[in-house]
Amino acid sequence: MKNNRFIKNTFILIMGGFLTKVLGFIVKILYTRFLKEDGVSLVTLVFPTYTLLLTLSSFALPLAVTKLIAENKERKSKILFSSFWITMMINLLIIVLFLLFANYFSTYILHEKRCGILIKILCFSLPFVSTTSIIKAYFFGIENVKPIVLSNTFEEIIKLIMIVIFLPKIVLKGTLYGVSFYLFINFICEIISFITLFIFLPKKINLKNLSYKYDSKCAHNMTKISIPTLSARLLGSIGYFFEPIILTNLLIYKNADATFIRLNYGYFHGYVIALLTIPSFFLASISLNIVPLISKKKINKDFISIKKIINKIVCLILICGSIYVIFLNFFGKSTMDILYKTRSGYKYLKILLPFFVLFYLEGPLMAVLQSLDQEKKVLKISTLGLFIKYVSLTLLIIFNVGFYSLVISEIINIIFVVFLCIYYLRKYFYYPSQ
Repeated sequence: MKNNRFIKNTFILIMGGFLTKVLGFIVKILYTRFLKEDGVSLVTLVFPTYTLLLTLSSFALPLAVTKLIAENKERKSKILFSSFWITMMINLLIIVLFLLFANYFSTYILHEKRCGILIKILCFSLPFVSTTSIIKAYFFGIENVKPIVLSNTFEEIIKLIMIVIFLPKIVLKGTLYGVSFYLFINFICEIISFITLFIFLPKKINLKNLSYKYDSKCAHNMTKISIPTLSARLLGSIGYFFEPIILTNLLIYKNADATFIRLNYGYFHGYVIALLTIPSFFLASISLNIVPLISKKKINKDFISIKKIINKIVCLILICGSIYVIFLNFFGKSTMDILYKTRSGYKYLKILLPFFVLFYLEGPLMAVLQSLDQEKKVLKISTLGLFIKYVSLTLLIIFNVGFYSLVISEIINIIFVVFLCIYYLRKYFYYPSQ
């Protein structure tokens, strides 16, 4: 019965994820065409900072909420409202700090003054993103994924409508106006997502019995799960945050042109990585839905079933990932022509293609480790992976490999992280008492 629910929920998430991914990709095609290369480069430059802020604002509480609700260790309302209080305080602090220092940060760290206003716009979406992620975690915990799918779909539809109607007119005023409006659309869509999820919360609730207050015991249980996970995600976000900074400064030191670096970084993330990560909706569906299932089976010490689930998931991802990589190998140029009307960055795509079959395993394997209460191992993997990536990036730039240093260091990181995940999973099942 549990397996049937898992399959059903995964199917709903995959179908919903496919729909939102298609809509999201149409959005991406349109905004890249409207904003042109300069606008896309600005968005690409500011998003590592946004990713870091998102990681901090959510405090990795969604995973903790899902696990605690799935395991029925606390009252659901107590878990929800305690997590809301934590994220509210963190978001307030982040917004104040970045409103004060956004201009300084954009000028002296990102070397692009125009990013200051963009960071300020993104800051105001943080409370809504973190709140909706916690509500989604609640629905994952009770294994009801339909509201999540509807919320994501409505969000993308509204985003698409606003981009089609308003963005072409606003971008005529200037690239900065166009990018600012595009980021403001994301803010509006997060509010719509929040409202949609709120509508689907249980109606038959006795308000007198709800735990609105911050509960220290419940918060402690959540932070025991969230802090190691947060540390791992924070490292990844910090790495993504520092990536353009390290790359830009080292390449400028080696006499590379700043405009060349900015444009190629935009090609790499805006076109190449975006194309390679299209299957992410499929991977995210598995990763998110596997947490409550494995958490419950771990309580019952049903390790045989867990191993079977992992083996099936790995085989499925490898097959689907290989098909997608083979498709891009033969039709990569034509796909970029159709989607972006440019082949900029195709040379990076060809190098990365064979290794992204392994990359597709990374998220689901990390989710399995987290479900097995191996958050500290995930932190260790993230730390070592990040260290190796940036050491290799630095050395390659020093030895005049140029922008390809980023591509090669990405490959090294993928191989190391995936094989370390596999090593720790094999070790866990060999010594299940750990």
